[in-house]
Amino acid sequence: MITSTSNLALRRKIAKFSNTDASDWYLCLKARYGMAAVYKAVFDIYGSSDVMTTPYTCITSVNPILVSYLKPIYADIAPTTLSITDAEKHLTKRTRAIVVQHTLGIINPEIKTIAKLCKEKNILLVEDSAHCLGRMALTSKQSPIADISIHSFGVEKVLQNTKFGGAIYVNPALKKKDPKLYEKIVDHLLNLKEAPKSLDLKIRAYRGENAVLQRIPNRMQNGFRNFLLKTKTYEPAVTPMEQNASQLPSYAITEFAADVALKHIGTLSENYRRRTENVKIYQKYLKNAKDFHIVSTSDDPMLAFPIVFEDTRRATDAYLALASSGFFIRRWYSPLLYPGPNDNRKYEYNPKMAPVSEAMHPRVLCLPTNLTTAQTKKIITILQPVQNTVQNF
Repeated sequence: MITSTSNLALRRKIAKFSNTDASDWYLCLKARYGMAAVYKAVFDIYGSSDVMTTPYTCITSVNPILVSYLKPIYADIAPTTLSITDAEKHLTKRTRAIVVQHTLGIINPEIKTIAKLCKEKNILLVEDSAHCLGRMALTSKQSPIADISIHSFGVEKVLQNTKFGGAIYVNPALKKKDPKLYEKIVDHLLNLKEAPKSLDLKIRAYRGENAVLQRIPNRMQNGFRNFLLKTKTYEPAVTPMEQNASQLPSYAITEFAADVALKHIGTLSENYRRRTENVKIYQKYLKNAKDFHIVSTSDDPMLAFPIVFEDTRRATDAYLALASSGFFIRRWYSPLLYPGPNDNRKYEYNPKMAPVSEAMHPRVLCLPTNLTTAQTKKIITILQPVQNTVQNF
């Protein structure tokens, strides 16, 4: 593991926030690189194996499985968590890892049942906490449940001013559960490659390039973005390579990316406080909506607050109304394996595998939670102009 003053300080900060030990954290340039290191350790110990996940996720969380010579198998999601459910039904004799994604920061309560299953079958439990930096599923004794916990400082995640960086937590309890796998995972994470200077330069230029993309007219954005890609001076959130079932080698975090993450991680508590307040506002004023319903009643500090419409047309109408009012609204994981593979066959995915995911993904809107109270109430007024006027708040 490449160390620096900011690297060590960042590990200590995230460890303090999560009430864990800094020595159990490993930093990488992107969370997907850390995931690949973990899965390559699985391959090294167990050979060709299956990793259970869901299609309601980003393509960059499945690519690490593929580049590690493992096979993804897909379970469906629960409508109330947008996360994996009924994992036991999808077990194969080759299953060596199960991924529980805390979608939009909603901690999946089924992880406790899945953890028991993983312990019985000696399966690695991987917790995808990319949407809830520093937060994990905990036991009744407040210790981490998962064997591996994946966290992200990346673009469009919890911290708005960080664009790159991932943090991988390796639960020391894995030493007892599967000592060989534990040692191999740690070895891979300690020996992540140093990023080439060309990639470091692209990372440093990302914020400025993105600012230009956001300011130029819409009709010019694709052309400018394609120019940057062709000249290899731009590192988008998902690269063309990654839509073809591949990714770059696993790199350690750069000093620049660690410096930026360290600069902003101190805002995490206030960030979550604001998100929690907005989640409560959405819960209160949207619970009796006519055209849609709220997905989760959890009061977790969500990355975004999901609502699901009766049909795709109504979801699109609401999206356009909010976007035209200046709000950045995401349709997370629509299409499935977002932003969509160029060839589903490479991902071994068939729509029949996940009927709930297929039915829900075009109907879900994800409302921002990083807003002021006034902005949040404005969104509610747009969604429900009759039931909720400003005077009702």
